[in-house]
Amino acid sequence: MNWTVVHPIDEQSPLRGFTQEDMKASDVELYVLIRGFDDVYSNFVQQRTSYTYDEIQFNGKFIPMYRESPDGRTTILELHKLNGFQKT
Repeated sequence: MNWTVVHPIDEQSPLRGFTQEDMKASDVELYVLIRGFDDVYSNFVQQRTSYTYDEIQFNGKFIPMYRESPDGRTTILELHKLNGFQKT
C-alpha cells in the first residue's frame, strides 16, 4: 500500500500566501506526523519526519507507482518509483 498525502493551500492553510521565494528566505522546515490504524495487527502506527526547504519539490506531481497486470487480475507495485515525480 502507498499513500500520497496532500495539503491543499486554501484559506485554512498556514502556508497560504507564501511564495517559493518567501519559503527560501525564511528557511522553512515542515514537520509531518502521520498516524494510522493497522487492521491486521489491531494497532496504531505512526511516522514522524521533517522536510527542509531544500527537500521540498515545488510544482511537481508524484508518478504512480502501481499498475494493473496485463491480464487485469492483479496490481503490480513498482517500488523503484517510490519517490519519483515529474514537474507540472
